[in-house]
Amino acid sequence: KRIVELKEMVSDVNLSFNKLSFISLELCMLQKLTFLDLRNNFLNSLPEEMESLIRLQTINLSFNRFKILPEVLYHIPTLETILISNNQVGSVDPQKMKAMENLMTLDLQNNDLLQIPPELGNCVTLRTLLLDGNPFRVPRAAILMKGTAAILEYLRDRIPT
Repeated sequence: KRIVELKEMVSDVNLSFNKLSFISLELCMLQKLTFLDLRNNFLNSLPEEMESLIRLQTINLSFNRFKILPEVLYHIPTLETILISNNQVGSVDPQKMKAMENLMTLDLQNNDLLQIPPELGNCVTLRTLLLDGNPFRVPRAAILMKGTAAILEYLRDRIPT
């Protein structure tokens, strides 16, 4: 609760390895927050109030219990990096993701993605897209090994017209 007293100063918060199952709303009051590390906890959702973190650039949600990409992340326009590997994420919304104009890194490794929506290829700001360790069959491993540009091009070529 006392973290609010630092809301004008704190820019980096590391709450990893804490067995957290929810995020306190006080955290959403940190106006200068740019980096938030929540990896290795028991989280499966994020509060909508996180929308107020208008300077947040990097969030690490790896090794938690997310089944979907938290909706609130789509509403934080400053996000550049989303690390959400080693969860149970089964889908992402490519339309909402395309609207994230600053998103450069998306790590979805080791999740439960059964398919990669071709429209994800339209996310032209992505410089790093990590998809290894998911149960989907396409794109094949050979495409994934060629890197992000090849993956995005592959996906764009499969968008229905």
